[in-house]
Amino acid sequence: MTAPAAKTRILIVEDDRALRSALTAFLERLGHQVLQADNAEQALELLGTQRLAAMLCDIRMSGMSGIELLPRALAADRDLAVIMLTGVDEPAAAISCLKLGAADYLIKPVDLEELQHALQSALHRRDLEIERRGLEEWLAHEVAARTRELESQSRQLSRLSVNVIAALVDAIEAKDPVLRGHSHRVGDLSGRIAQRLGLTDDEIEAVRAAGRMHDIGKLALREPGLDLRTPSDEIAAPQDDPDLAQRLLQPLAHLKGVAEIVRYQHERYDGQGVPEGRKGEEIPLGSRIVAAASVYDELAAASADGTTLEPREAIANLRALVGLMLDPKVFTALVLEVAGGV
Repeated sequence: MTAPAAKTRILIVEDDRALRSALTAFLERLGHQVLQADNAEQALELLGTQRLAAMLCDIRMSGMSGIELLPRALAADRDLAVIMLTGVDEPAAAISCLKLGAADYLIKPVDLEELQHALQSALHRRDLEIERRGLEEWLAHEVAARTRELESQSRQLSRLSVNVIAALVDAIEAKDPVLRGHSHRVGDLSGRIAQRLGLTDDEIEAVRAAGRMHDIGKLALREPGLDLRTPSDEIAAPQDDPDLAQRLLQPLAHLKGVAEIVRYQHERYDGQGVPEGRKGEEIPLGSRIVAAASVYDELAAASADGTTLEPREAIANLRALVGLMLDPKVFTALVLEVAGGV
């Protein structure tokens, strides 16, 4: 008989002292470390304080039976390899033990060679299960770490893309004193409105980025020098191309949500906008936010002659558009942000 490479700790639960001693002597000769219990209660105490590899357990004992002990033992240590022993050949009892998680079932008088084989097999399966679970846990950890890394890279790529496009917008706006800073202000105000409306951090960032880039299509089409300050009845007529803006952003797949916000920023709450005539809640909330922020900044920004509107005046000019061009709840959030609730 070959001793295992490392000692394993085995618990024998048997109320027959002579059999318990014989099994202990046999297992110790195999190189195992053996603990003994003469009843189920004592076995549970040992399982609560000792890390064991296997348990040989009699089925018929005074007090708690081996079948009753089995699930409680496995609850204390799910890796425990349990071999049940009985003096009666009872197929029903064997099936019950195996269903409850026993590794094997032996009939007394126990054949020592059969016991050795059953124990080796049970310990081998135990080792494989521990290894499998460890591999699964390692794999889950690695997947989670890799996922976090990819998410971080995606966020970095998104920020880089937004910064590059925003820099392009800023460069074009810098050529025109009327446009200068418009997209930056719209992005900032859009983010604050989104936050006030209770959007998630990711949604807020998408809305802020869309605000920074919302004029990319307009700036590609309009001539510099046009005054953003327009009467409220002319604000509803967009001077850019939503499809062009979307085409410019479409190659950036990770900015899909941002591109959608930019595409539908010229939809109207009453359904009279472009490009699809969406109405009310059919319009993405981010688009409704950017639309309100953009129109407000167009009114409040300095015109070519250097005049500006106070926030209260700009808000007063926008009230007529609520429910027509602007979402009422977005307008309310806008008012709270820029004019203290006037």
